[in-house]
Order: sequence, then C-alpha cells, then structure tokens
Amino acid sequence: MSNQTNPARLGLGIVLIALAALSWSTAGLFPRIVSTDVFTTLFWRSTLGGISVLAVQALLIKRHDLRSLWRLTGPELWMSVAGSGAMVCFIAAFFFAPVADVVFIYSAFPILTLLLSALLLRTAIRRIDVLCTVTVIGGMGLIVWGQTALHNLLGAALSLMATLLFALITIGIKRFPDAEMVKVTYVGAFVAALAMAPFASFGNTSTHDLVWLWLYGFLNVGVGFGLYLLGVRRIKAVLASLVCMIEIPLAPLWVYVFFGEAVARQSLMGGSVIVLAVLANVLGARRTETA
Repeated sequence: MSNQTNPARLGLGIVLIALAALSWSTAGLFPRIVSTDVFTTLFWRSTLGGISVLAVQALLIKRHDLRSLWRLTGPELWMSVAGSGAMVCFIAAFFFAPVADVVFIYSAFPILTLLLSALLLRTAIRRIDVLCTVTVIGGMGLIVWGQTALHNLLGAALSLMATLLFALITIGIKRFPDAEMVKVTYVGAFVAALAMAPFASFGNTSTHDLVWLWLYGFLNVGVGFGLYLLGVRRIKAVLASLVCMIEIPLAPLWVYVFFGEAVARQSLMGGSVIVLAVLANVLGARRTETA
C-alpha cells in the first residue's frame, strides 16, 4: 500500500495540516492583544519566531553541521528576502484593516500562484483558472468598494502584496525543489526583524507584551510552519490546500469572539465570492489529479 493511500498516514497528515492552519489563524488576534505599535510588534514577532524555528532546526541536525544553518544558496537567499517582505506586509495589514478583509484577500493565494506560475514557469492554465481569477478579482472589488477609510485601503493593499510575495515563494519552491524552506523561514524572519529594528520602540515594551509577542512568534511561525512541513509530506498538495482553508473562517472568528470585531456585509460578500472561487479551482484541480 502506498503512502498516499495509507489511511493512518493520510489521517495524520490531515490532522497536522489542520493544526497548522489553526495556528496560522491566530495571526490577526495577537496584534489586538498587545499594546505595541506595528514596527515593535513586527520586530519581536520576527525575532522570536525566527529563533524558535532556528532552535528546532539546530536540534535536528548533527553538531558538526551547525555551520550549514547559515549557508544559503542563491534561491534560498532571494526567497528569504521575499519571505521577510511577505511577513511584514501580512502582519502590518492587521493594524490597518479588519482581520476579515486581510484573510479574505489572502485566501486568493492559490489563484495568484496559478497565474504567476503560468507567467513565470510557462505552466498550462485551464479555462476554469481564468474564470476563477475573474471571480476572485470581483470578490476583491467587493471588499474594497465603498471603503471610505484610507487605512482600510492600505491594509487591503498590504494583504494583496503579501499574497503576491507568498505566491512568488511558492513558485520558487517549484522551480528550486532542493531549497531548504526551514532556512528560508528563519532567515526571512531575521531579515524582517533587522528591517523593523530602527523603527521599533524597545523601551515601551512591557513584560506582558513580550510574553504575548514571544507566543506570537513561537505559535504563529515556529509551530505553524513545523506542523505544516510534517503534514504536507503525508498528503497530496491539493488536499493540503483544502485543509488549510479552515484558516479563513477561523481568523475573523477569533477577533469577533474576543474583541467583538464584526465582519462588514460587503467584506463577507466579497470574501465568500473569493473563497468559493478558490474552492472550485482547487476541487477542479483535484479531479484532474485523480483522473
């Protein structure tokens, strides 16, 4: 029996991916808990998250290979820089826009990856891909249409930029399959921390905030990424994409339960359009893969 059809392996993979998505769904919750500004929050989240991933990687490799922790190939280096930009844009977006708007726009990630893959890697694009892309653009239009606050529009723009950068990293993984994504994750986190350091306010960070920021970095970066890597080895990528989508409804749910942040009607409409289009596309890809 192959690994792909082993029920125990498949079940464990789904559970691990679901737990990773649960961890990632808290990304918009922590900025509402801490009192630090966007630059300070990004600095500590990136620093502590990077240290968490680096520590796990150091424990997993042999002692005489510790120097390899900082030995990056060219593709790993540019993906680290892109990853740092994606992290900064994504977390910063939560300071300017409602969590629902940010995650609904981010949910278009699979569609944007398909488009960029077709443009950069010359991969085939299906008719359903084009239809779903047009639908996603319409959903984004619904989210930003009628927004009167400039900071909300800035948050939506930051979320879209983060999604594009994450899509580029995914294409990099396809183009350079030997790249070590664990290295990319912690190096990208440290690059983001260095970029935020000149603007951070260290003197105003309380012990209470530091505890939450450490948990932010450890849970959202270290635990989430580690669980995803363990899970994605056990199931097909298409199924992993489907399971990861539980992050989309959970993220606005947390801030509604704990902070009463409701979802605007137009955001709910636009987000529903985007999520349904992505689901249709992923399910279509799954049928093609099965055939």
